[in-house]
Amino acid sequence: MKINGSLFRSMIVSAGNNLENAKQKINDLNVFPVPDGDTGINMSMTLSGVSAAGREGESIEEVSREIASTALRSARGNSGVILSLFFRGISKGFKGVTRADVPDIARAFKLGTEEAYKSVSNPTEGTILTVMRLSSEAAEKLAGKKLNPPTMEELFDKINAVARETLEKTPEMLPVLKQAGVVDSGGMGFVVVLEGMIAALHGKPVALAAARSEGGASVFGKFNTEDIVYPYCTECIVGKSPDYRGEGTCGEFRKFVLSAGDSAVFVDDEEIVKLHVHTSDPGKVLSEAVKYGALLTVKVENMREQHTSLTTEKKPSPVAVAAGKIEDAAGRAIGATKSFLAPKEVKAEKEFGFVSVCTGEGIVACFRDLGADKIVKGGQTMNPSTNDVLTQVRATPSKVVFVLPNNKNICMVAAQAALLEKKKKVVVIPTYTIQEGIAVMMAFDPEKSLDENKAAMEEAMKNVSSLSVTRAVRDSVVNGETVREGEYLGLVRGKIVCHAADRTDCLKSLLSGVKEAGFLTVFCGADVSDEDGEAVVSLIAEVCGKDAEATAVAGGQPLYDFLISAE
Repeated sequence: MKINGSLFRSMIVSAGNNLENAKQKINDLNVFPVPDGDTGINMSMTLSGVSAAGREGESIEEVSREIASTALRSARGNSGVILSLFFRGISKGFKGVTRADVPDIARAFKLGTEEAYKSVSNPTEGTILTVMRLSSEAAEKLAGKKLNPPTMEELFDKINAVARETLEKTPEMLPVLKQAGVVDSGGMGFVVVLEGMIAALHGKPVALAAARSEGGASVFGKFNTEDIVYPYCTECIVGKSPDYRGEGTCGEFRKFVLSAGDSAVFVDDEEIVKLHVHTSDPGKVLSEAVKYGALLTVKVENMREQHTSLTTEKKPSPVAVAAGKIEDAAGRAIGATKSFLAPKEVKAEKEFGFVSVCTGEGIVACFRDLGADKIVKGGQTMNPSTNDVLTQVRATPSKVVFVLPNNKNICMVAAQAALLEKKKKVVVIPTYTIQEGIAVMMAFDPEKSLDENKAAMEEAMKNVSSLSVTRAVRDSVVNGETVREGEYLGLVRGKIVCHAADRTDCLKSLLSGVKEAGFLTVFCGADVSDEDGEAVVSLIAEVCGKDAEATAVAGGQPLYDFLISAE
């Protein structure tokens, strides 16, 4: 048996569906109780767009190359980047291959693992990388057998068996996993990917799980097909024409969409409009859309047809199948990079520019005041994709673009965006926190050279202490201590250093570590009152002394009550 492009695409789509179905199970394995971009979500979103990659009859080389490109641009979080680079390496292994045999697969897995390892400066054993490496080594060994060579099914079964066996051993390799009593979440995600691929290889690809009621019974038969008033689920992305560039510029279009049906969602971003609406006339929606720019993706589904199929358990009609093929062809034709808006370069008007990843109205305003040209909305639980960062890099009117991830889990995404940009010089300053990002921007001097600024920024990162207060989202064991869901957590540069049932007690313990700080800025979260902010300023005076200068600012960030910068 050999794997052609069509089958390989089916295997990866099946893997993506399996990830989506299992994402919460993978999320629940996350060791630390802080709210973050959970592993299952990030890996699932990384493979979410691969169904558009490749056409019937294409070679596995072509299909794998498109899948790798799509996954890399969709990659979110460290786990997502590692997974996307694994598929990038696989695509290199299929160079010149039309249909892959067993040795081709083994070689591709080896190159995929090597590519993933190269992305991590200090690989840690007991993670997804270990699961990848040992399973690919097993594949290489099995594929090299001269007598009784394995079948394709036997090869994948071996890869999966070794991956699963390695996953079960990860707690013995990584003490923090053993302490928490879980296996590695990224490793679990990789096993889920393999199992999805194997299902398709056996002719039973994984489908997305159907929505269910609280009782677990199917809800599709509880209403009649005729009750669907607006039968066409219509989605599209519009690349804005120059006249409509900027956020919130398509208000009239929004009104039109809201009046066109129900279940409307309308996103009016700087470069694109993304909409979803249930309507009786999708043609009118799309005709209105082209007044504001070019259609980049279009998706129209007949919900009455889908409902009839689900309630009668029939296969989709030939008309629906044909419509799906037309939709796929349309998606390929109007999207230069499948579902992605091809980021447009803007003319360089200055030497240096900044792209900052952050969220919260006050924090965004602070970065803009300090000179950030573009903002990528994101942070904890909202890890942006590689393409999100790349789009803003290309929209920055400068020769050199500094990118500030401001989150440990976004640094790898920023690094991949930098590698994809070929015209501008992109310099990623690996800021782990918002506080470090602000310190970096304050250290910038437009009169100095690139090297001088880079050195000054890196020094500024070292001189700021990043404190934060949030609440535990799950029970966990940290540093040998039991942390309960809902408790307040005190963190220093993302690492938990204290926890308490009372927020003030948590703050006191956290601030005791920066008693010598002379200047402190407190960014108050979205759910924090002005009075609470002033109370923290008073607490700083109590803990750090009256000579410490402290200021409270409305940051508006979600999830974290306080982000404190101490210098």
